[in-house]
Amino acid sequence: MNRSAEETTYQAVMETRQWLIIDATIDNEVSTEAEEGDPRDVVHLGNSIRKAGWRQNPGWPRDLKGFESWPAPGQETTMTLNAAQWELVLSALVRWSAVSASLGDAESAADAEQDRVIEALIRRQLAEQGWSAA
Repeated sequence: MNRSAEETTYQAVMETRQWLIIDATIDNEVSTEAEEGDPRDVVHLGNSIRKAGWRQNPGWPRDLKGFESWPAPGQETTMTLNAAQWELVLSALVRWSAVSASLGDAESAADAEQDRVIEALIRRQLAEQGWSAA
């Protein structure tokens, strides 16, 4: 049975704090694309990823103050997205990791490394489920 990229879903387990990094990365991606007129047509897809994260993470704070105590240290989440959504997550992590690395300071280098670690974690889990990048 062939299912489209929008129907087939894949799961990745990660620390919730890692998903917060993905959420911020996708927010950057969507904002940049919207400013540029959405030439890659990713605004809708990016927003769908962020909304999935909000739905799938119990206790997602409704305001900034809530993030002061959430997530708990070591809290894990299992994210379920379709192939197209995961492809955007991975490409955005690669893109923004390169941006961070190009800044040349220690904090940005650490951010870039963190993005690469998350990307590798996701790619490994998706590959175990038979996913392959387009």
